[in-house]
Amino acid sequence: MSKDIRLMAEARDKNLTTALKLSERFYDMSVDVMSGLRDLKDCMYNQELPGLDPEAIKEQQAELAGFKKELEKARELVGECRQIGHDLSNVCGQSGAIEIQKQMEDLSHMTDEVNDKIRDRGDELRGAFQHADHFKKLVDSINSWLPQAEHQLALMKQPSPDPNTLQRQIEELKICG
Repeated sequence: MSKDIRLMAEARDKNLTTALKLSERFYDMSVDVMSGLRDLKDCMYNQELPGLDPEAIKEQQAELAGFKKELEKARELVGECRQIGHDLSNVCGQSGAIEIQKQMEDLSHMTDEVNDKIRDRGDELRGAFQHADHFKKLVDSINSWLPQAEHQLALMKQPSPDPNTLQRQIEELKICG
């Protein structure tokens, strides 16, 4: 009987050691991932407003691409946590599985929040870029004809006090414009 008790105690010790190792890995990893996601979320909330010119917005879009890569890395780690959590649930039983499931839901929820914020920021930057690009094209268009119009206006004679001559000058101005 003591042999059976010893074998059962050794098996129990092995199970507890396995559970402890899995638990430490799961909670260390999940805390690290959650911390990284919170930092990423804070970074997203602290972003400056979109730039005013297309080049500034392109820089902000490049920065956003870096945030997307960080989110993808975090998703991979969440997947690893999920696997470790599954293994831990099998070892620790139903009561521990509920706590593990809650931790995984928290990670998934935070991942979704960060993803939504990144998506919204991308939409915001795309809209700003379209407006900035349109504005730049308008300014370029104005700058292409404005000097020429200024030159033509500088070459024009003073308005005439004679109504007939003044009418002709108005017609000339309409043709030039």
